[in-house]
Amino acid sequence: MDPRFEQFIQERKYLLNVSPATLDWYKHSLKCLCTASPSQDELIDTVLRMREKGLKATGCNSAIRAINAYLKWAESPLKIQQLKEPQLILPTFSAADIKKFLAWMPKCFYEIRLHVFVLTLMDTG
Repeated sequence: MDPRFEQFIQERKYLLNVSPATLDWYKHSLKCLCTASPSQDELIDTVLRMREKGLKATGCNSAIRAINAYLKWAESPLKIQQLKEPQLILPTFSAADIKKFLAWMPKCFYEIRLHVFVLTLMDTG
């Protein structure tokens, strides 16, 4: 590992008192950088290599945050732009599922309470 990277990690360890897991994250993320003072083209190439390796946008953004922290520490004017992450839309109940909830008839107090709770959640979201 480059001596500048080691100095960055040592300063984070002793001056900012970051956790050992954070130090491992920095070490892992800085392995992506080829040099201690990269140019903008090398930064773009770093992101391209991460994506070619199969990293998702979320994993790349994690490494980018660590690299940007190093670049700020090194007083570099450069910065890597975060990648856009896809927003997952969780599946909802279908109309048939809701009809099943409505058609179910509770028999005891606990089932009535559960039924009211489920119907309230369906109504209010």
